[in-house]
Amino acid sequence: MLLLTQNQKEKFNKCVMDKYGTELNDFSDLLGDGYDEMSGLFYAHNKNYLHWLDSNPGEAVCEKEIKSRRKFYNILKKIGPGALKCKQVLENTEPIILPDKPVIFVANHGFHDDILATVLAAGRHAYLVIGSLPLLYNAFDGAALAAVGCVVLNRKNKHSRASSINKCRKVMEYGTDIMLFPEGGWNKTSEIPVLKLWKGVYTLSLAARCDVVPITHYVRNMEILDKKNIIHTFIDNPIPLYELPEKDALLHLREIMATRQWELMEKYGVSTRGEELEGFNHSDEKWHAHLHERMKGVARYDSSIEKKSDFRPKDIVYPEEVFKSIAEISCVTPYNIKDVFYARNLVKERTNNDFQRLY
Repeated sequence: MLLLTQNQKEKFNKCVMDKYGTELNDFSDLLGDGYDEMSGLFYAHNKNYLHWLDSNPGEAVCEKEIKSRRKFYNILKKIGPGALKCKQVLENTEPIILPDKPVIFVANHGFHDDILATVLAAGRHAYLVIGSLPLLYNAFDGAALAAVGCVVLNRKNKHSRASSINKCRKVMEYGTDIMLFPEGGWNKTSEIPVLKLWKGVYTLSLAARCDVVPITHYVRNMEILDKKNIIHTFIDNPIPLYELPEKDALLHLREIMATRQWELMEKYGVSTRGEELEGFNHSDEKWHAHLHERMKGVARYDSSIEKKSDFRPKDIVYPEEVFKSIAEISCVTPYNIKDVFYARNLVKERTNNDFQRLY
């Protein structure tokens, strides 16, 4: 690791913030957990790719860059399968016919190699929409992401999020596809096949009048990263998502991906309850251990954003939020003691098992 002195940090911080202060809340947005830890490529990545943060599409997107990354993709198609920790198998029995114009590839999100697996499954070059700045700018994995090409958005910054649509459209104007993960972050739940989807995929589909191509992955055991463990991938036909109202479109897309996930689980995920819980007292304990192992492979995790990356509509009420005010009552009397302790236990249990926002 490369540690900056306080003087160097302040100088670099000022330089970056002076130019990209509207897209960054502060310097730590680029680093993730561990403010003082810079990867060996931190300076190079910021020098070469920081302009991707610019809210002006003309500054962030360059046709020359797109052409060079398109050439790299042709190489990646040959060497990429060998870089996957697990072997990938495409489950389609018939080829998918993609339109000549750019599309939006979308995929479920939840294991170490899902970005590379999606890039390879797409079959043609696409720019990645990357919302994890530390992964791009402060991790060695960022070199591979940058080689493919990225549309960068800072999920912590409203201005940056808003400008990402126009940057994507600029990429598509140059004839290149877009690839994104509409769940927003890794799916860490134990029972939901696909999280609720953020609306960005619909907004872009509507603005560009382009089709959306769902790609769904399933890995039976994400704790075993070797060639014997298979990434099962299914590519669905292009969908004109823009023809539907927003809520219907997002529900339709999520149902397609969730259904495909269940089908792959039914076909390849056979196991007994005894096998699943071997060595554990109950399923929650097992899932905590599973997530601990799965998260070890994450480079430059930004817990402040990743723990809130899932989309939670404002009209959805969660029990722990309803009972929180009762649980926080400090004046416990014989008349409210049962209600207060019930509320405290409920809030504690649901908080401890809210896997999506614990890791």
